[in-house]
This record gives sequence, structure tokens and C-alpha cells, in this order.
Amino acid sequence: MSGGVLALLAIAVVIIIAISVMSAAAERERAGTLRVWADGRGWGYDRERPELADRFAGAPFRRAPSNARAVHVLSAEHRGHRVLAYEYVYTACGRDGRSAPSTHRFPVVVVSTPHTPVLQVRAEAGPALPGAGRVRVGGPAFDEVFEVRCADEAFARALLDERVRAWLLEAPEERAGFRFTGEHLLTWGEGLLEAEAAVAMADRLIDLLEHVPAGVWEGSRG
Repeated sequence: MSGGVLALLAIAVVIIIAISVMSAAAERERAGTLRVWADGRGWGYDRERPELADRFAGAPFRRAPSNARAVHVLSAEHRGHRVLAYEYVYTACGRDGRSAPSTHRFPVVVVSTPHTPVLQVRAEAGPALPGAGRVRVGGPAFDEVFEVRCADEAFARALLDERVRAWLLEAPEERAGFRFTGEHLLTWGEGLLEAEAAVAMADRLIDLLEHVPAGVWEGSRG
């Protein structure tokens, strides 16, 4: 191997090490900023919660086991609900399997609920959700905008009553997908977790819960 090639390899190694050091420093700075934010508002903060990495299924989560991590975890009692927010992150190669791995990040916000069947609502078509088929809830305007998948059609129709459908249709472009997972209601986005944005996401979930007919919870308890 020529001296020129060795020199290029050495430079590449130095660049990789420098990028890794800078990335680690940026993560430490983010952790410090989020911890200060949490301490100032009475929230909890954990740098990482490994048990959350494979806790949920469906978009944006990967099938377990995976290299996914749940980092920068915020938790609190907010508006009378237990709220959890974290950054779901994993690395993956391109679809061709040859391109360099890239990092994917999603802010995830979770609110505890009574027991329910699995129900997902998205303003765009998504991948199939195991055990949850496509449901049309009976409102043509709503069904044209939102894709509903649920393991229990009666539950979907009861929860997505006329009042809830009208509320979701007020600004459908602002409605992130959401999913009832059995014991939780969650939503997600793309990119880094930002504290104030996570609170806004939690508020939207809680607003949704406050629009749900009270009888739905009674009928969903197992």
C-alpha cells in the first residue's frame, strides 16, 4: 500500500474520530439542556430508558429486536395524565443494502389510558398494523381524510363519534397520527425531541382524550 493511500486512510480515521467526538459532545449538551428544562418544570429526565426501545409496535418503531434506543426521556403528571416523551433513534442502511448507514430520529409522546383495543388514525396511509384492519367509521368526509385501523370496529365507531370526527377535521393537516396501544395513547413526529414541542404533542393527545365520549372507557375495560 502506497504512502499516499496510507495518508488518506489516516486522514479519514481522524475525520471519523472528530465527528464522533463532536457528536458525543452535542448529545451531552442536549442532555444538559433537557435536564435543566425538566428540573425547572417539575418533570423527570433520563438520558436513556432501554426498556422503552422495543415497547411499542407499528410506525415509527422497528420490529424487535433492533438497534433502536429510547433516549432523552421526559416524564411527568401533566393535566391529570401520566405523560412520557422520548426520542426513538435507530440506524439503518438504505433499501439497496449497500449505502452507508443513516440515523433516524422520531420524537414519541405517550399518555396512559384505560385498557382499549388497538386503534390507529392517520391523515395518510401507513403500513399495515398487526391485528388491526381498515375501518370506515361512517362519515364520508372523515373517511376521505383519515385512515383508521382497529382491532374492534365497534370501539372505533364509538370513540370516533361525530364530535371527535368534527374536532379532528377542524385542521387535519395539523393532526399527527395517533394510536391507542392497549394501555396507552401515543403520537410521533420526525427529527429531534424538543421539550416544548413534546408538551404541545402531549396537549393534543390529552385534548383528544377529553373529546372522547365517557362511555367509551366504560365499555373498553377488560
